[in-house]
Amino acid sequence: MKKFPLTILLSLCFIFSGFANLETQMSLDSLQKRYGATAGQEKLETLLMLSKTYWNIDPAQGIDLAKHALGVAQTLENEENMLKAMYYLGIAYHIDNQLDNSLDYLLQAHHYAQTHDFLKELADISVELATVYNETNRLNKSYSHTIQASGIYEELKDVEGIANCQNLLGLYYKAIKEYNQAGIHFENALKAAKQLEKKSLINSVLNDLGSMYAEIGDTEKAIATYQEAPFHKSREANYKSGSFELQLANLYIQEGELSSAKKHLDNGNSIALQLKSKRLYRDYYRTLADYQLKKGNQTESVLAFQKLLQYQDSIADEKLSNKIEELDSRHAMSIKNQENQVLRDENQEQQLKITRQYIVGLLILMVFILAIFILIIRYRNNLKDNELLHLKNSLVHQHQEELIEAMKRIKISEDKLRVANDTKDKMFSLIAHDLRGAIGNISNGLRMYLGEEDLNLTDQDKEEFLQALFHSSDNAYELLENLLFWAKNQTSTLSANKQMVDACSIINSNIGLLSDLAKIKSINLFTSENPSIEVFVDWNMINTVLRNLISNAIKFTNKGGNVEIKSEIGQYFIKISVIDDGIGMLPDQIDNIYDGKTTDGTAAEKGTGLGLTLCRDFLIKNHGKMIVSSVIDKGSTFAFIIPRRPMNQEKYLELVEKEPLLFLINN
Repeated sequence: MKKFPLTILLSLCFIFSGFANLETQMSLDSLQKRYGATAGQEKLETLLMLSKTYWNIDPAQGIDLAKHALGVAQTLENEENMLKAMYYLGIAYHIDNQLDNSLDYLLQAHHYAQTHDFLKELADISVELATVYNETNRLNKSYSHTIQASGIYEELKDVEGIANCQNLLGLYYKAIKEYNQAGIHFENALKAAKQLEKKSLINSVLNDLGSMYAEIGDTEKAIATYQEAPFHKSREANYKSGSFELQLANLYIQEGELSSAKKHLDNGNSIALQLKSKRLYRDYYRTLADYQLKKGNQTESVLAFQKLLQYQDSIADEKLSNKIEELDSRHAMSIKNQENQVLRDENQEQQLKITRQYIVGLLILMVFILAIFILIIRYRNNLKDNELLHLKNSLVHQHQEELIEAMKRIKISEDKLRVANDTKDKMFSLIAHDLRGAIGNISNGLRMYLGEEDLNLTDQDKEEFLQALFHSSDNAYELLENLLFWAKNQTSTLSANKQMVDACSIINSNIGLLSDLAKIKSINLFTSENPSIEVFVDWNMINTVLRNLISNAIKFTNKGGNVEIKSEIGQYFIKISVIDDGIGMLPDQIDNIYDGKTTDGTAAEKGTGLGLTLCRDFLIKNHGKMIVSSVIDKGSTFAFIIPRRPMNQEKYLELVEKEPLLFLINN
């Protein structure tokens, strides 16, 4: 009795899919005719429309068409369509699961939109970048691009864009296990999507909300959420509908309702076949393996698992991860080189301007001297000749001194540039050495761990071994992140974006982020006093300062120790302290904490030498100040003050002397 309705349902799915495919084919035929009958700008726009149409039909064809469109746009020097072609290439590669190529073109498009003031396009590209970074588990970058896009959409009053950003924020908080916060953002996004009657956005939000319920174990609510999606009414065949079907199948498998699971599994497979989607094939075979295992069909489960390996998500591939990191670094370096070239061009132009001014001045002076000389010859003869010679010598000497001063200024500028380059080369050499060591430790450790069959380790040995690998990877990540901030700060391109923020949120964010690191060393990481109080700072800079101080406290605290974060409120400033009962520091170590010297932590953790220097520079940019005190073998206190209200440098110097809270500061 159950097979007949299922058969009818599957037949209706194929019929609706057939109509959708027919409609798509008609659209393709129309666009291809238009492409053949047009030229120039209209032909370029048709190419872009064709690429977009192929995204969910044949992503590889969509990539080829977008590349062709990019070449045509470059030939026509059409900036807007060049940007659109790069953006379309990033999306097509994303759909085809080539995430490294997707990031490459999206980063190019993002930089192009910034430099050419395409505001709406910059927000759209930031949303796509945030999505890709979220899928590759680079949550900080996903969050920063989401915030950038959200600010632009709010300025433009773009409700759909704001809803997309709310959904991305939900995914971010879901990834860091803050499910209550994630649920708030998902509900905001869903409310906006329903008001707009945007089915694709409703489907996307419900899909992500349902996956959150599934992740926290509320299977019943997850199934209800998935079934609410408009996909179940429209039967539209695209990646989201296929993902819906396969996730529903997975939930029914967990509930033991295998007949319902089979129906949705077949629907998902049908959509995957229509779209030729590698990601849907991957999810289908993963779910099919679980389904066959649940039914007791071991052989079929193994066969499905073998198929899964053919479509395994490349996100988990270490080489791809390294490639993406290299891509981010190369893109940042490319922007840096462009900025350096601009500075060199400006310096050259300034030097030419000075030279022209000098030549013009010299010519004017020569004409003036000649005129005077002629007048003197006419009226004063010998006496005037002597006076004219004296005047001429005096003026020449004056201009010689001016020329010498100009050359000195040029020499100083060259020396500063040379010192900056030498510092950069030295720092990159040190960073490369430390980064090679950290990654080499991870690679060699994993090779030994996986390749030595006769390696007999106890559970304690394995835990210590994995902790060592974790420290190496954590060190490499901290090194790269601090290097990026340091490089931006050195070129003065990193400015403080100050606004009123809740200091409590900065502390809570870092507690959540670093709690796992503390647990590894059995360290009690807690806040004793954390009142909600607003401060006027750059959130990201102060967040980086606090993260570095807490990481250092954990690093130099023994297992079983304590790290306390405490806030104290003054009239003009608040003071945030990171207090540990670790190994402490000698007085000469405190005097040299900004010299870039590093010391191994209590579990042999390595440092980068950049962290405290960044903290000092970021605090200066935010009218803040760091205070350090320590007792050897008893622990250290790293504290800093930040302003509660906007103030300039003069006001800061005045108020910092009046602040009653500063009696606690012992320099």
